[in-house]
Amino acid sequence: MTGILIDTYTWIEIFRNSPWGQQALECIEQNSPLAVSVLTLYELQYRFTDLCGEEKTGSFIATISTHADVIPVDMQIAIVAGTIRAGQKKGNGMGAVDCMILATARIHNLKVLTGDMHFKGLEETILL
Repeated sequence: MTGILIDTYTWIEIFRNSPWGQQALECIEQNSPLAVSVLTLYELQYRFTDLCGEEKTGSFIATISTHADVIPVDMQIAIVAGTIRAGQKKGNGMGAVDCMILATARIHNLKVLTGDMHFKGLEETILL
């Protein structure tokens, strides 16, 4: 698979209709297929429920799931993510979810569309 893996940061900016969100939508229109990690849906669920309620959050996640392939975390992603995490400096590295997002991109040959600075400088990154 080639295409883009859209991370939590990007979905939040799209939802906010920010300049970064508009830039992300332009990038999404030019790239396919679209993918999202199941971990991104997890993050969006808890972040948006407090902001806009369960119904609106459910609708937003349903829209994402309709337009992007949802990739689950499997054993291969977990092992690659653990290797990524082990190779980082303590205190400066990515958290577990970001490591799994990066592992997902690497395994599925995807670019991560993000504004998260943890991904800056990585060949898999399209930085907003």
